[in-house]
Amino acid sequence: MIEFRQLCAIAGVFTLENIDITIAGGECHVVVGPTGAGKTFLLETLVGLRDLSSGEILIDGQPVSLLAPRDRKVSYVPQDTCLFPNMTVRDNILYGVRMGGISQSEAQPLIDHLISFLHIGHLLDRYPVKLSGGEKQRVALARALVPRPALLVLDEPFSAIDHSMREDIRRLIKELLEEFSTTTLIVTHDLDEAFFLGNHISIMINGRILQSGNRERLYYYPQSFAAAHFLGIKNLFPATVTAIEEGSVTIHWTAMNRHLVIPCHCSDKRFTLQQSVHFGIRSEAVYIQRPGHEKTLENIFAATVKKLYTRGRMHTIVVEAGDDKVAVEIDIHDAAARKISVVEAEPVSISMLPSSIFLITP
Repeated sequence: MIEFRQLCAIAGVFTLENIDITIAGGECHVVVGPTGAGKTFLLETLVGLRDLSSGEILIDGQPVSLLAPRDRKVSYVPQDTCLFPNMTVRDNILYGVRMGGISQSEAQPLIDHLISFLHIGHLLDRYPVKLSGGEKQRVALARALVPRPALLVLDEPFSAIDHSMREDIRRLIKELLEEFSTTTLIVTHDLDEAFFLGNHISIMINGRILQSGNRERLYYYPQSFAAAHFLGIKNLFPATVTAIEEGSVTIHWTAMNRHLVIPCHCSDKRFTLQQSVHFGIRSEAVYIQRPGHEKTLENIFAATVKKLYTRGRMHTIVVEAGDDKVAVEIDIHDAAARKISVVEAEPVSISMLPSSIFLITP
């Protein structure tokens, strides 16, 4: 288990503030945030390249903040992989063995397995200058895993890889982590990468963790405006709490003059009557139907298609609902869009499942 406990660190005018993250053994935890959020700074603090101002870092229950980087049992793969240019691929991998204090004979079965798994056997006698970005990444992963670290740390692992190769490397890394059950911390600015690789995810902005949780919970239920905006959620609407029951809260959507009952297991603790809130829903969780073909769904609203944007096999549809022409965005697959014949300026019905709605308080 890896723990950050109230970690604070300062670099110039930038501060990491009260970072609390726990990574269970064998888990892949991803810290995602925009450029300049402090993600690499966090990793440099973890591996010992920068000092803490306060707080603790624990690996398997032991504080490591005062240990030298080589004694922390952390393998760090930075953005540029940092392969030694004067060493062959084979020697780069063996460097990891030497630094781990392991004999080559002891490590050889793992080395052979990694070489086979990562498909780098044909590269062993090459120097890094002769490798592609994806090949460098695979070699760096082999070097990092050979010492059997307590934690594998990857900093923007796909930044130096061509877009056409990223999907292959993503899948390879996911399979690699599952194969070796390696506790892993990854930082990235890419949401697709974060949700593809991470068991748990933390959103970092301006040196702070806004929200952490399992990927499904975090994806559908952000807890703040900043987290929702970073996750790309456009559908956020003001409302007022009108009733609180055990396990649910009723809100009044002022612009539509409608009440919505939202499941909430802690409603009596989070909300008060007449409280101003915002509710939100991901664009792919809004359903669109043709008039006269509605299925039996909750929270159905009449709307008109305003804009239709095509993104390959996906469409983003902007509809306007109610007298106030409230804009609602909907993401829909091309096959579904064709089936219901979505056309600009045509009437449609939209519905929002209560279980897909989240609530944000000021």
